[in-house]
Amino acid sequence: MSINRAKVVSEVLGLGSGGGELQKLTIYYEKSGRRGPGSIPALFNPSEITLTKSANWEQQHAAGQGGQSATSVEQEFRSVEAERFSIELFFDTYESRSSALTSAGAAASFLPASLIPGRGSSDVRYYTDQIAQLVKVDTELHRPPVCDLRWGVFDIFTGVLTTLSQRFTLFLDDGTPVRATLTCDFVEASTLAQARATELHSSDVVKTRQARRHDTLQSVAADEYGDPAQWRLIAAANGIVNPRDLPPGTILTIPKLQP
Repeated sequence: MSINRAKVVSEVLGLGSGGGELQKLTIYYEKSGRRGPGSIPALFNPSEITLTKSANWEQQHAAGQGGQSATSVEQEFRSVEAERFSIELFFDTYESRSSALTSAGAAASFLPASLIPGRGSSDVRYYTDQIAQLVKVDTELHRPPVCDLRWGVFDIFTGVLTTLSQRFTLFLDDGTPVRATLTCDFVEASTLAQARATELHSSDVVKTRQARRHDTLQSVAADEYGDPAQWRLIAAANGIVNPRDLPPGTILTIPKLQP
């Protein structure tokens, strides 16, 4: 009789028969220099995958003729929020003391488990600590690494780990943790090229721009509006008194042109 190991492992970890079957997921994370990405194997429940993205609009009221009942409501676009993704990861390094393929034995053979070298026991923190490193600053990157979560051919999400909650649920007699559930929140991370590709170029929307060396308000107005005479609009929006004083690196608000 064949054994559905994914189903057995799901039941061992307390997901129940209706909670879906666990599958293997790999988290690839960036490393500095020319080295290839690192990888961390984990289990997750793919019965449902939810990605969340939102756009911010500001409600504008404009009173028309006929009193309050004739008030019109307009939505003015402000920004698009980074996409978010939450997932629970499961780790289990418990090994069956029997040679038979019991539930625990199925878990040990399905998960990336075995005795951890040098620890003398199947300490699940060998894997959970790797996940915890993803929310720490890499000394060479000077920031946490960008991660790519993949399940087979499904590239699920690319982003940075922002929140991590670890829950240990099974221990050996000596206190060694051998089972854990990690709740992870990721936020979309885009490259500089992607950010430039989605940069707003229209003069009828509010945006920001960083002043470069040799920039003047007139040159910025010429770039943004095609009319250097519109520099006063930028000066007023940024509270600039001396238009000749524009240090490089200054973040300018570029207001939209009024019709």
